Amino acid sequence: MRIVVVRHGITEWNAARRFQGQTDIALSEVGRLQARSVGKRLHAERFQLCVASDLQRTRETAERILAEIAHPPTLHLEPELREMNFGVWEGLTFDEVAARWPDEASNFHHHSLLAPPGGETWAQFDARVTRGFERHRARVDSGAALLLVVHGGVIHALVRRLMNLGDRPAPIHVDPAGVTEIETEGETAWMRLLNDRCHLEGLSKADS
Repeated sequence: MRIVVVRHGITEWNAARRFQGQTDIALSEVGRLQARSVGKRLHAERFQLCVASDLQRTRETAERILAEIAHPPTLHLEPELREMNFGVWEGLTFDEVAARWPDEASNFHHHSLLAPPGGETWAQFDARVTRGFERHRARVDSGAALLLVVHGGVIHALVRRLMNLGDRPAPIHVDPAGVTEIETEGETAWMRLLNDRCHLEGLSKADS
């Protein structure tokens, strides 16, 4: 199976480096242009299924991508593919979180059982993402392609799951509207493309 994973386009909170989590933030104007550029890149691709998180930044990115694809698949919205729940950290900048919760912030990415106040742990998040992903992967035929439009944290969780990294953080960086491609055969996976952004050349530098 070929899995093409797209991170949603940029939002104003992305640009300000604010924790978004499950707060339902819309795309910025640059994010809408990015989504359209992804669609143009994937114009001739054939996907059996497209699945997106049901938050509006991913839903709108998926809709704008599919509007540019010659043979668009049906779009399915999956709540279990939402971004991690960051609790009271949502809406705060990275620096604000580090100033108020220095110990939690410094250890958060390296402890699967640590959660932001009111949020979820990495272990809970990974289990949720795995459930949502496997539910839809089972619907795709062998040799076919699946298009996922999700969040940065979800992409990290999927890479950990598919590349058998266990609880270790995925050593990757994924930008808004970046395209990642993974090929699977049974439980074996190959990373064919990671965070490719060639389709964004010439757009605003607001997300850099």
